[in-house]
Amino acid sequence: MSRTKPAVQQYINHSTIPISMVAATIPNTSAAGSFGLDFRSLMAGLSPSSIRGAIALFAVMIAAACTDPVTQPRAFSVLDDVGQSDWTAVSVGTDHSCGIKASGALYCWGSDRYGQLGVAVPDTTCGGEQTQFPCMVRPTRSQPALRFISVSAGAKHTCAIATTREAYCWGANDVGQVGASSAGGPNPVRVSGTLGWAQISAGYSHTCAVRTDGTLFCWGANDRGQLGNGNFATGVNMVRVPLSGSVASVSAGESRTCARTTAGNVFCWGAVWTARTSGLELTRAQITPQAVPGSPAMANLSVGSFTTCGTDLSGIAYCWEGNPRGEMGNGTQDGSTTPLPVSGNLTFVQVSAGIVQSCGITSSGAGYCWGDDSFGQLGVAPSLLVDRCGDQTLPCAMKPVAIFGRQRFIDISTSFGSHACGVTTLGNLYCWGLGVSGQRGDGTAVNSVSTPIMVREPVAGS
Repeated sequence: MSRTKPAVQQYINHSTIPISMVAATIPNTSAAGSFGLDFRSLMAGLSPSSIRGAIALFAVMIAAACTDPVTQPRAFSVLDDVGQSDWTAVSVGTDHSCGIKASGALYCWGSDRYGQLGVAVPDTTCGGEQTQFPCMVRPTRSQPALRFISVSAGAKHTCAIATTREAYCWGANDVGQVGASSAGGPNPVRVSGTLGWAQISAGYSHTCAVRTDGTLFCWGANDRGQLGNGNFATGVNMVRVPLSGSVASVSAGESRTCARTTAGNVFCWGAVWTARTSGLELTRAQITPQAVPGSPAMANLSVGSFTTCGTDLSGIAYCWEGNPRGEMGNGTQDGSTTPLPVSGNLTFVQVSAGIVQSCGITSSGAGYCWGDDSFGQLGVAPSLLVDRCGDQTLPCAMKPVAIFGRQRFIDISTSFGSHACGVTTLGNLYCWGLGVSGQRGDGTAVNSVSTPIMVREPVAGS
């Protein structure tokens, strides 16, 4: 299933700056139930001798499971982090995902409708009879001629920085988000520039990147001013964002962008949230960077569809802007123009904001998510969710809830879709949530999984 842009914008003329009322489009189906066997149901109606035989069979199965090689892929949720791999980073897009191995090899999986996986020939088809599209349900080598140090998956395109500090993008280029004069597709397009690139962020339909000298450039869609160049001109040419001070990182969201300077100051531009009226999230188009009011100095930053989150220098997580499904994590569904602390007195080292959910990693490595859980994207058993959001029927958590299992994470990502992925301290990679496009990488294209499932290892030699 391909996801359409999760917002309906109705523009209202207000002086010379357009204001939009953005209505959150949330899936109205709940996540599928978790996998498992009901032992009592299996035993019902059996004779005593049959029960003894069944118990013996279960004992053999358990023993076999315990002696399985740790490298064997597991298509079920596990409580403990099992085995060891060499994943170092992961990035989640709308309905595809990408991860990097210690060797610098890049792998992607999920929808390849626009060539965003960067693979030569996808060998799988996802979707229904009327909406079939190419996909990959397990990690497949992307751009094999290159080695990478970071990757960013957008809605329909992907960007990454190679070990040479050159940046590349591929996938959809309908509004210039890949850049240059490319028609789009799986072939990498080198981002122009003579200096190296330090960081890159693929947004919904625009891209921003920070050079090694701390200057910031953006390109692609600009209908809400998300390029920050003082106008609404969309194009493939890079524009330098006028920010004073050296830029440390940038995050491109759905229709807005935020950047953090080396001093920790936060600036945002594009569709900036202002209020909620009659159930609609109102934004104003801000065409140049402006400092976020009341923001503390930030150590990291992530822009989602409605919400922006970050952590301050002490590890306190903050979120602000729209909050239609509790994705600010402060116990309410009320938005805020100024950053508000996430509930729970947790110390975070990383946060990631998505479509209507957010996730983060604490200083102990524990993973937490909050917001909408319509497709299991919070990574917890549905029975543990007591909150209801939206029309009071959608499962959600308005405060952080611990991700299922005792895994300890070093990287976590969620984005414009309804799934999330995380790399653990043992180098293993897990994904959870929606999977109809193969975006979980577990070898399936089934609807929803509410707790983390290990991503399958790439085929040897790929």
